[in-house]
Amino acid sequence: MIQNRLYLAAALLLPALFPSHVPVDRIHFAPAEGSSARKTFENKAEFTLDHLSLSMNGQESPMQPDMEMSLNSTQTVVVTDEYLANREGAPKKLRRTFDELGNGVTMAMKMEMMGQSQSHDQDIKGESELEGKKVVFTWDEEKSEYKRAFEPSEDKETLLKDLDEDMDLRALLPKGDVKEGETWEIEVSTLASVLAPGGNLSIVPKDMDPEQMAMGMPGMGSMSDWLRGSLEGTASGTFASIKEVGGEKMAVLKITAKITVSKDMTDIVADAMKNAKLPPEAGAMTVDHMDIDYKFEGEGELVWDLAAGHAHSFAFSGPSNLNMDMAMKLEAQGQDMTIEYGMEMSGTTGFTLEVE
Repeated sequence: MIQNRLYLAAALLLPALFPSHVPVDRIHFAPAEGSSARKTFENKAEFTLDHLSLSMNGQESPMQPDMEMSLNSTQTVVVTDEYLANREGAPKKLRRTFDELGNGVTMAMKMEMMGQSQSHDQDIKGESELEGKKVVFTWDEEKSEYKRAFEPSEDKETLLKDLDEDMDLRALLPKGDVKEGETWEIEVSTLASVLAPGGNLSIVPKDMDPEQMAMGMPGMGSMSDWLRGSLEGTASGTFASIKEVGGEKMAVLKITAKITVSKDMTDIVADAMKNAKLPPEAGAMTVDHMDIDYKFEGEGELVWDLAAGHAHSFAFSGPSNLNMDMAMKLEAQGQDMTIEYGMEMSGTTGFTLEVE
């Protein structure tokens, strides 16, 4: 009789100790308060010129150049995020250290016109004043936005203006619990935080020669600038499987997206040119207009650490196309001229993230 009662007590107690409905595989953002994560993002893009059109003063130039051009860019961003306090599904207070910020663009150009050939190669390096600094993001419940502040305080508010808090790829997660094999739609407008994590990191070219200025190169280096236009398209995620990495359970999410964005880059390029040091013979050079159309079709995999409650790794890549329409006004040796370029480029773009 006593033995039966012990069995009965155990039968009643065990379900309470080990509940059957604990969502052990729930995919959501929930890092422990006080924890930190070091994140390394890399964005690589390779473009080649497919077509070039040239006009002067509104008339198609009779001397259309035969031009070959390639652009290869790599941007590396390393940050350490400290989750000081959390709210549901996002940080309430986050301290971010910008450990490393920079990019490099390699341009190779060969042009033939009127029997003459000219080649030009250049490496352009970018850097940011944010490197080495700490920024604290604090959620303002009343305004439903993050306040940004340097720690310690600095008088460089312009660097904070377009920073984004989300460098956790939360936009890719399902809104609720999902089972293996389930698919969900991803809001395309939120993908800027994935394709340009951290927002505008103020990475600017160190040096720029007149030829790059004339072709609008200052406005081509920032994915964040491109994506602050009208993002359109479709995107989805699928809970593919569970795997173990280093003894920890990870959710594998398959991500696909087709996006397009159109952007007027005139003001951005004009601002970049204000800081350029042009030789006297270049004359006065101003931007009349610069517009881009960007298309990207990517697929990849987000690996989510279920125990840590944040991303473990991300790899996402695919074909991309860039069309650029721009015009520059030149004043040199007493003459005024407007030169307009139309450039169509294609290639591949890839994004990776590794979290320690």
